Amino acid sequence: MTAGPPLIETARVSALYVHPLKSAAGIRVQEITLDARGAVGDRRWVLADANGDANGDMITARETHRLVLIRPSFLTDDRHGGIGLTAPGLDPLTVPLDAIDLAAPTRLVRVWDDDVVAHDAGDVPAAWCTAAVGRPCRLLRLADVDRRPLAPRFAGSIDPHARTVAMSDGAPLLLLGMASVDALNARLVERGHADVMDPRRFRANILITGTLPHDEDTWRDIRIGDVSLSVGSACTRCVLTTVDPDTAESGQEPLRTFAQYRRGDGGLIFGMNTTHREAGVIRLGDAVQVVSLR
Repeated sequence: MTAGPPLIETARVSALYVHPLKSAAGIRVQEITLDARGAVGDRRWVLADANGDANGDMITARETHRLVLIRPSFLTDDRHGGIGLTAPGLDPLTVPLDAIDLAAPTRLVRVWDDDVVAHDAGDVPAAWCTAAVGRPCRLLRLADVDRRPLAPRFAGSIDPHARTVAMSDGAPLLLLGMASVDALNARLVERGHADVMDPRRFRANILITGTLPHDEDTWRDIRIGDVSLSVGSACTRCVLTTVDPDTAESGQEPLRTFAQYRRGDGGLIFGMNTTHREAGVIRLGDAVQVVSLR
């Protein structure tokens, strides 16, 4: 009889985040509700190039650092009814869902390798977002009819067929152990860096405490509370991790340090792409059970 995975009795959810507008600031929440695409309210809005035609490419904080200074909020408790946005030097913007003309022609926005169907929020939000990030753009909301496919590499042991995802970089959820963040910061301190990395830089949905550094790399199937999930590929990291979420200033860390000890297939890795098997609710403090290892 093959022994099962080691039980991590102390592993629990220590923080939960949703990021309503892709690449903007996240919202720390007490619980996340999971629908077919991921966390309700997560990456359902995006900025796209205002290029004069019906389609455009997504805009992210990789090249437009000021996007991280936009702070969203939900207008309704169910996280479906629109968003509010604030940014330095601008009056707050409110974008109710019922103010968007859902009968108007949809647009296609390029999100990595996918053309995603979205609704344009209109000229007033476009002008506000243009002023906030310093480049012409349109604010778009994911259309209910969109069926962006889930790539197999993000699904772990879950069958990806007929699964969809919102406008995240790939997986419905991103999971990260706080011990992994602490280990990174210990290396930075050893190298003489006074500042440590805030976990917000890594834009995880689920932060876990009570594990060893990078335990999450070894997980295959897990349960969080009553929700079953599978851990897919490691998350490859880019320049966005170097952008300070409070100032939008960028540097060389943590990528320089990652290059010393976190190289994997495809690049520098930190955190794990994760897919849920079914709808459910994950709450702050939920226990994390490791069901199988990869």
